[in-house]
Amino acid sequence: MISGGDVYKVLSAVVPLYVAMILAYGSVRWWKILTPEQCGGINRFVAIFAVPFLSFSIIASNDPYKMNAKFIAADALQKIAVLLMLALWARYSRNGSLEWMITLFMLATLPNTLVMGIPLLAAMYGAESGSLVVQAVVLQCIIWYTLLLFLYEFRSASILISQQFGDAAASIVSFKVDSDVMSLDGRE
Repeated sequence: MISGGDVYKVLSAVVPLYVAMILAYGSVRWWKILTPEQCGGINRFVAIFAVPFLSFSIIASNDPYKMNAKFIAADALQKIAVLLMLALWARYSRNGSLEWMITLFMLATLPNTLVMGIPLLAAMYGAESGSLVVQAVVLQCIIWYTLLLFLYEFRSASILISQQFGDAAASIVSFKVDSDVMSLDGRE
């Protein structure tokens, strides 16, 4: 049974984050304290400095020799199962596509564990659960984001080849890139 104390712990972990987001939204949209350009600058600061430094701090504090093997296996297994189901859907369904496969994989398996997950799970299950979230963040940054980058590059290469060669793209078996080529996107 969920007690009032449990609800209080969860709300005390989540409410400050949402209050900050609502105040930030209101300062741009309703009260016009910040201009959209300033908001863009703040977003850029967060994306370029704050989140990478927070990620580095979290990842650097993790001891890979003390990671929970069962948790890692369960996390990897569920992500692989979702990826395989989405790949089958993208391949054999009339509505499936690589773009939707990538998007749905991100939405289904890569939650916002860094900002919301650590305080929320620590409030719900205690400090020891925070270490599990840290392990999930480490695996996301090292394995799953790299896989997503590969899928995005594969998607871009597929689009480029189909645009450049049209119907003949399916008959291409291999290609060679000269050593002086810097990019295949056609801009250089």
